[in-house]
Amino acid sequence: MTESCRDNQPVMLFSGVTKVYPLPAGDVVALDGVSFRVERGEFISVMGPSGSGKSTLLNLMGCLDTPTAGEIFISGTRIGDMSDTDLTSLRRDRIGFIFQYFNLFPLLNIIENVTFPLMLKTGQGVDPERGREVLRAVQLEESLFTHTPTEISGGQQQRVAIARALINNPEILLCDEPTGNLDSKTGAGIMDLITDLNTKGTTIIMVTHDPHLAEYSDRTIRIVDGRIEA
Repeated sequence: MTESCRDNQPVMLFSGVTKVYPLPAGDVVALDGVSFRVERGEFISVMGPSGSGKSTLLNLMGCLDTPTAGEIFISGTRIGDMSDTDLTSLRRDRIGFIFQYFNLFPLLNIIENVTFPLMLKTGQGVDPERGREVLRAVQLEESLFTHTPTEISGGQQQRVAIARALINNPEILLCDEPTGNLDSKTGAGIMDLITDLNTKGTTIIMVTHDPHLAEYSDRTIRIVDGRIEA
């Protein structure tokens, strides 16, 4: 698909998506006929109580899992038609992930953590200047670039995680409780950063249980018992 055609498609489309987990005690329907679309450049929050299907939805949005029924499209491409190799490339190149628990490599320094996805993409060494550029964009002090994750604060680690998510210029940024492990002041700074990324064109989809965080988004998708509330 050409870039112009891709730009005319919703960045994400779910059509009648169902996810069933077969268990010895009986099947568990985690998602039940979910349909929604996300336009390019939107900031969407996904809310719902524990066990509502948020995590399953996030895994499907990130192409980390496949639906039992229904169809998922990323920028007009049906992921059901993609090979495992193509899905791996899609996750690496077009979707960025930000998690509550940072998930940084403790033995790598900050530059190495940020540039690791780029190294996976190119299969060779990368110019550390690209990592520095992205770290400056998330407002991390340059004096910290050669530190390891255990030598910096939680808020600084989350900025590194965001920089890592941005290194391959993703179309979509998936955020799973991005401030859940931070104090309120640091969390507000991270949300300001995510909002700024959105104003610059990145599509943001954020899973959260916090209604205050949801106020940063353009609209909220509410999910209960595996279904989207009207």
